[in-house]
Amino acid sequence: MILKNFRRLAFRLFQAWEALVFTTAFLAGLLALHDRGIIDFQAFWDPAYLSIFAVLAVLWVWLLHALALYSSRRLITRANETVSVLGAVVIAAGFMAVLGALIGLPMNQAPFLISFVAICSALMIIGRTLCRMFLRTARAHGRNLRFVAVVGAGHEGQNLARKILSNPANGYQLLGFFDHAMSMDRLPRDLKRGGSLEDLTQRMMREPVDEVLITLPFCSHYDEIFDIVERCRRVGVPVRVVGDFLTPSDMHPSIEFIGETASLRFSHEPNWGWQKQTKSVFDFTISGLTLLIFAPLLIAIAVAIKLDSPGPVLFSQTRVGKNKKPFRLFKFRSMRQDAEAMQAALETQNEAGGPVFKIRNDPRVTRLGQFLRRHSLDELPQLLNVLRGEMSIVGPRPLPLRDVKRFEHDWHSRRFSVRPGLTCSWVLAGRSEIDFDKWVAMDLDYIDNWSLMKDLKICLHTIPTVLKGAGAY
Repeated sequence: MILKNFRRLAFRLFQAWEALVFTTAFLAGLLALHDRGIIDFQAFWDPAYLSIFAVLAVLWVWLLHALALYSSRRLITRANETVSVLGAVVIAAGFMAVLGALIGLPMNQAPFLISFVAICSALMIIGRTLCRMFLRTARAHGRNLRFVAVVGAGHEGQNLARKILSNPANGYQLLGFFDHAMSMDRLPRDLKRGGSLEDLTQRMMREPVDEVLITLPFCSHYDEIFDIVERCRRVGVPVRVVGDFLTPSDMHPSIEFIGETASLRFSHEPNWGWQKQTKSVFDFTISGLTLLIFAPLLIAIAVAIKLDSPGPVLFSQTRVGKNKKPFRLFKFRSMRQDAEAMQAALETQNEAGGPVFKIRNDPRVTRLGQFLRRHSLDELPQLLNVLRGEMSIVGPRPLPLRDVKRFEHDWHSRRFSVRPGLTCSWVLAGRSEIDFDKWVAMDLDYIDNWSLMKDLKICLHTIPTVLKGAGAY
């Protein structure tokens, strides 16, 4: 009981430290604004500002819980934890930037955001690194251990046990293997024997068991696995089924509930976890801020389009989005009003391979439209689609219904497993000049190997590509 209370106290102190980190970073951001004469620091002692800060501090603690940053991190690498921390800090900074823009506080100013992100990230990473070092040392000396039993003495179970035993600092202690006598006879002598499957229940009733790991072949031992899970349920011990569920290499499994019934779902949609939420916040924040910052440019383009040629400023067209759901995509009009009606007559001049339609010197494009298309300025209204959740900043480009209906290969359709984007990796490889099959292959590579860092790199490389107008027509 004393040890349990000590752990609870240590956890609360660690939470208090990270709340202090947020406070320090927030004050550092205000100090940066004060040094540049943007604000009077004394003004933030006003009760209204203090109440806003209090709400932000509570949301910060909630965010860390929501992103599972206070769950067990024993098997999480330092690099993965660093990425998780940076993601939380970026989400917090993005939220404060949007909030600042909405209520008129300077939290959306660059000095504040840079100072907040730098200080908060550094102190969070330092604190968690020191905590990790302390816990690993304690576990290596027999403290803060988790006792696990492995059911299944085959190769799968043996490999798992050796991984557990190879790093004592993770704090896992193997109670032993539990399996049928024939399987136990083939168990190497250096691995601890726990007993038969019938012995497992007695061990769980009489000794501390933190978790049971089942490594039996799923298909041939389904009934036994179900029976062991039920035994663990009755004695209140968590159980984990480890193994190959005949999952195709490019399918992503996830546990979902239909009512109260658990189901194992296989999907091509990547299991991006917390990074998926981070990407959504990134999309919402960047699209909102960009629309605000570039509002004068958007107005100027709209006026120029009106002066250049007759017709509406915006062009909308049905495009195919995630899971092939149609949506209305917005663009600045860069062609004549009757451009879509003229396309049928121009099909024989199509210069693009595959189902897409592109002409280098398209007669439908207006004078201003040529400039807008070369520098992708006609795409800016799609930030509204991003803000509405129909698109992402980075993702496969959305295709018209006409192009999708002409798909000849089923594997092309997997590009619709994620939201379409404003920019993507093939934009950097030549934009309109690359072959359609290569285009789709690059989209699928993006989906299969996605990361927040990859999105950031694509965004940074898109800027000079668009400014140069390379490969666009």
